[in-house]
Amino acid sequence: MILDANLKFSDAQSVITADPDSTNIVDQGMALRDAGTGKPLFVVTVVTTAFTDSGSNSTVTVALQGDSTSTITPDATRTLFIIPALAAVGDTFISPLHPRGNVEQYQYINLKYTLTNGDLTTGKVSSYLVQDVQAWVAKANNYTIS
Repeated sequence: MILDANLKFSDAQSVITADPDSTNIVDQGMALRDAGTGKPLFVVTVVTTAFTDSGSNSTVTVALQGDSTSTITPDATRTLFIIPALAAVGDTFISPLHPRGNVEQYQYINLKYTLTNGDLTTGKVSSYLVQDVQAWVAKANNYTIS
């Protein structure tokens, strides 16, 4: 997975405060001139600081917002995924973008992190727009060398 600074939404951003927007806004008019031409793009969010929750019932909904201006008073919003309570460091959440989607058509896009049940005490994420996702996971070999 190749990360581009112009396609970064959040870098170890805390999501325990009241429904934060991603730190960065992606300007698709500038950042995406040649990114993934003819190939699908994905939003990838990785937990960088484990979520802790006294009630084990909080979730964080991650939504993509689009706007025609960089002030992001969203003209359109689409829910991408929900991060569960007690998500561990390294947990990865992936959602494809739709080239002609309702949100993706706007020049400016960002992410909105919405808390449910609101008793998270820690939790940080990094989120990017990428062309290729790192989906390979190491598995046990199921054999012994003697």
